[in-house]
Formats: sequence, structure tokens, C-alpha cells
Amino acid sequence: MVVFICDGCGETLKKAKVDQHAARCRDCASVSCVDCSLSFWGDDYRFHTSCITEAERYEKTIFRGTRKLDASGTGHRPTPQHPSGNLKKLTPQEAWQNTIQSAVEQAPEGLRTYMTQLADLENVPRKEKPFRNFLTNSLKLKGKSGE
Repeated sequence: MVVFICDGCGETLKKAKVDQHAARCRDCASVSCVDCSLSFWGDDYRFHTSCITEAERYEKTIFRGTRKLDASGTGHRPTPQHPSGNLKKLTPQEAWQNTIQSAVEQAPEGLRTYMTQLADLENVPRKEKPFRNFLTNSLKLKGKSGE
């Protein structure tokens, strides 16, 4: 639920009560969102439906996601693009493949050949232990303990 503060008098308002408050408060030219601190003039607040997730709000110190707002700052998050160009949410495996592909571009020269081979494979595990086993068996890479 989105909650606003009247910038004129400082009263806290739920979204449904902003119009009533604006009719009786002389100083109410704009309202600010409590969660993201954006100010909205006139009726612009109606388009502000969400701004941060509950995880961002209640798990401030341990939250690891990214906060993405659209260019207008209204709080509507863009939907990740599917590789085929459709507006479809990426599966975790597709997102992992995108991460591997971006790592290929940033990899040092010595690892780039291995990273390219890894990016060509489809079913790369996402968890650490299976990922290490996959690298050992598929790419013939040995870690510190398996020289």
C-alpha cells in the first residue's frame, strides 16, 4: 500500500484519502511518497502504484537485489526482456545464461576461452558445488584441491 505525506502540513495519508485532504488543506500543493521520497504535484500521485519491494523496505541491511525505477520515477518496474524479444519474464536459467554471457565479455584473456565454452553450454548449474563439479567434468578444469 502506498502512503503519502502532505508537503504543506505534514499529515500522513493513504492513497485513497489524498483527494479529500487536498480539498480541505490550503497548503496541499504536492504530496511525497513515504517509501521513496518522491514528490508528486497535482494528480500525479495516482500513477504511483509501487516504488520499493517489501524486501527493500524491511530488510534494508541484508537486501541484495537492485532497485529499478522507470525513467519517469513513478515506481513501475520494467519487465525483463526474453531473448526472443517478447515481453516475457526470464526463467532463472535464462537469467543465469545472461550472467555467464556478460562474464565472458569481462573475463581476462587466460579464462576467456573457458568462459566462451561455458557460455555455449545450455544446462550450466547455478549452485556453487554442482557448478564446480560441472567445470571439472565438462571443461576439464581442476581447482586448488584437484590439481
